Amino acid sequence: MANFTRRDFLKFGFTSAAVAGLGGSLVGCLSPPPESPKKIMRTVRMPSTIASTCLLCPAGCGILGEVHEGRLVKITGNPKHPNNRGKICSRGHAGVNILYDPDRFLYPLKRSGARGEGRWSRISWDQAFEEISKRLTALRRQRKTEALWVEMGTAGSKELLALNFFKAYGSPTIFPDTEFINPNKQIGQAFTWGTESAVLDAAKSRFILNFGANPFENDEQYIGLAQRIIEGQMANAAKLVTFDVRLSNTAAKSHEWFPVKPGTDGMVALAMAQHILEQGLYDKAFLTHWTNFPLPKLFEHLKQYAPEQAEKVSGVKAADIRRLAREFAQTKPAATITGRGVSGHQNGTFNERCIALLNAVVGNIDIPGGCCLPRMMELGTPKLKSPFSTSPQAFAALKEGKAKVEMYFSFMANPAYANPNTAEVLQTLKDEKRIPFLVVADTHLTETGALADFLLPMASYLESWNLETRPAMGLVPFVSIRQPMVPPLGKSMSIGDTFIELARRIGGDLKKAFPYTNSEDFIRKTAEKIPGLSQAGGLEAVKKEGVWFDPGAKPLYRSFEKKGFPTPSGKFEIFSKRLQERGLPALPVYVPIETHQGIKDDELILTVYRANVMTLRLANSKWISEIMHDNPLWINAETARANGLREGDRVRVSSKVGSLILRVRLTYGIHPRVVSLAEGLGHWELGRIARAKKEKSSDSDTALLWWSEEGNGGSPNALIMADFDPVSGGVAWNDTKVTVTKA
Repeated sequence: MANFTRRDFLKFGFTSAAVAGLGGSLVGCLSPPPESPKKIMRTVRMPSTIASTCLLCPAGCGILGEVHEGRLVKITGNPKHPNNRGKICSRGHAGVNILYDPDRFLYPLKRSGARGEGRWSRISWDQAFEEISKRLTALRRQRKTEALWVEMGTAGSKELLALNFFKAYGSPTIFPDTEFINPNKQIGQAFTWGTESAVLDAAKSRFILNFGANPFENDEQYIGLAQRIIEGQMANAAKLVTFDVRLSNTAAKSHEWFPVKPGTDGMVALAMAQHILEQGLYDKAFLTHWTNFPLPKLFEHLKQYAPEQAEKVSGVKAADIRRLAREFAQTKPAATITGRGVSGHQNGTFNERCIALLNAVVGNIDIPGGCCLPRMMELGTPKLKSPFSTSPQAFAALKEGKAKVEMYFSFMANPAYANPNTAEVLQTLKDEKRIPFLVVADTHLTETGALADFLLPMASYLESWNLETRPAMGLVPFVSIRQPMVPPLGKSMSIGDTFIELARRIGGDLKKAFPYTNSEDFIRKTAEKIPGLSQAGGLEAVKKEGVWFDPGAKPLYRSFEKKGFPTPSGKFEIFSKRLQERGLPALPVYVPIETHQGIKDDELILTVYRANVMTLRLANSKWISEIMHDNPLWINAETARANGLREGDRVRVSSKVGSLILRVRLTYGIHPRVVSLAEGLGHWELGRIARAKKEKSSDSDTALLWWSEEGNGGSPNALIMADFDPVSGGVAWNDTKVTVTKA
């Protein structure tokens, strides 16, 4: 076995010099071939096009990869995909960078020093499988499968084969990472109309009230939703009104923007609902027949939420609340959209229910141009229960001694960087008494991977198999494919093939449950079970087109009229008995945020946002980082001047859990009591580009970085308190109080 350090990760690429020096490089991608000549010789094969699905955000856009001489050279959108319809964002194009990043690690590694010391030994997959399978077998034999904790990143949360493995293994403690999961929104929706997501039929809408969402920059349905909002604006002259603490890209493209006080959106929505009822503009038929709360009692409940009261709480003028309420009720069809600006608070679940009520009051539920129930293809995805909604909740339980872990398996997740209060998370991950065995399966050496006992090199989404489905923007369910555009680099392996081999080694019933030769075999057999797909050509049809849906299917609106809502009552639940049974408010209410009460004059509320090019995992992409590589602190210009700050000044931003030195960006596009930071920067691992380290590698571009580490700023997670919504357990990302002083 060869021993090497973190420095070796950064120093050596897979070049002839590195091979000579190390007896075989331990990291780095295969050296790229020289650029193809512009004049193509007759003997050169024409590029091939392969359809797949992007996994760089939850939207799951259809993509096409252009492969030339065995190398992926370009990624574009798949025009046959019904959601993104041939369009992708800059992240999607930059997937090529992820694939051929010289900082990818491509061989299994085992820790050879103290945890976090950065010393590793290269091992074979056989040794990795042998040691990991022994531990999994022991936990299963001892009936302690719940002591296996599995954190799944965005790229893994929909891995059908992996989820089937965990179900067959014995239901370990499995939970998602924080990158795009929004449990406050999901639970708020589920407790109201029975499903965790919604589809805004924006192309047919004429009025859209946006509470804290930013679909022109980042969203769970991102490109597909942004396209359709623009279509609605162009075809129907749809009005877009945004409530947000920050002038986001979406707020800037809106007809009106209201810099609402953080976490008070629910109060504004309730005041609008109150005025609509008072003016007799409500949908009596829907409220009477399809909700579970008597109309007279709803009138009585909403009396406490007068627009004047909402103005005192939110800062939005009562006259504007009344005017917009009337427009919303009288413009048909209309709908709302919500984002983390609403749900990323301690009262996030309640805020979601308040805004959902506003849709119900005017009857804009599951109608053309309204807020629609999601339509998705049934893929047989296992339903796995967990006591934790996200990784931060799991770490909180571990800290408080309320849970125990024997083996922590992190797949394409990075809690050491992505979770709030990162200093405390790092301390927990380093503690071998709390986490005795840490396995990290990833494409890059992340902040979490640097603390691992075993590092498993994963194939990227461009090198692996899966079937995918997403809420259909056109309301016709579809299935899309993820298939390899190129073979896995080095010794990297897809997560599906990894679990097939682990099942074989564990043996017994688990081996029998996975009689597949590889991931493609599993996906083929899964595709055969999808009604209609077999007749259309099965897996081969999806491989060719990238997506399949019933060509004869049409959008079916008001689907609840046939089946009812997927709630215990079968109706839209204004009154939630499930919340009542937990001792929580059963009706949509505004609950003030405890940490915001009594805020001092020198304190501001920190909020976070996601830029249109960056995610928590993309900072090592050279194309993305060249676009966005610094992270200034947004601060209101008047607030800054009152504190003696000028544009570009260096400041210390401090909370109860940490501090950062940053430069300020003065703007009138933010609430005066709020500061804001982007997510995704401030890495101390992940790779050289993420840390603005200019260095020679197999990619000549890494020696040409022109930006500096100083401008990289930091990750807001170092400042954010690990506070939670008490209903869902989701993180209150936008509630941390900070002070800003000149550095």
